[in-house]
Amino acid sequence: MKKILLFSAPLAFLLSSYGPTAITEDFNYNVSLDGRPIGTYKVNKTELNGTSNFRVETTTAAGLIRPSEHKFVLLSSYDESKLIASDMKTWVNQKLENSTVIHWDGNQYVKQNGEELTEMCNELVTYSSACVYFEEPVNRSTLFYEKYGKDLEVADLGNHRYEVELPNGGVERYTYFDGEVIKVEFVQSFATITLNVAS
Repeated sequence: MKKILLFSAPLAFLLSSYGPTAITEDFNYNVSLDGRPIGTYKVNKTELNGTSNFRVETTTAAGLIRPSEHKFVLLSSYDESKLIASDMKTWVNQKLENSTVIHWDGNQYVKQNGEELTEMCNELVTYSSACVYFEEPVNRSTLFYEKYGKDLEVADLGNHRYEVELPNGGVERYTYFDGEVIKVEFVQSFATITLNVAS
């Protein structure tokens, strides 16, 4: 279920037995739409020298007559457990549809979408949607959702299950086992997309 890889970072450190090491965790999920397989979902976390880099990537193809491929990639970077930057991109049929960057400028978070800049919250983020696959939100009431650029409430449903209400009216439900996400449900009024951890 979980892969943990240890590998030595830069060549200079390879010569020293005390050199730093990066720790990488990977999770892979199968994506289904109302029970029908439509794609894959991959998450990755790499830690080195107090920094944590998260990558979330999903590729799906849906449509009965003319399937369209959707790809989404989120890259979020933390330094000393604080979010410093996020980069989000969406492609439809291999054409870039949207590109958004969020970064901490020293005083607040700033969101850039194309040429447009938007000032955001000024409180440092310590837990976001990129983190949920690697850390169960125990005793947390909110998470910062990079896609929406805001804090969203987290409801504890018991038995290591949590629910997040989205601004678009949808709901996300996360199920954990031994601190790892084993199932996610993205529930909308018209359909339910489910992620099941790959065996």
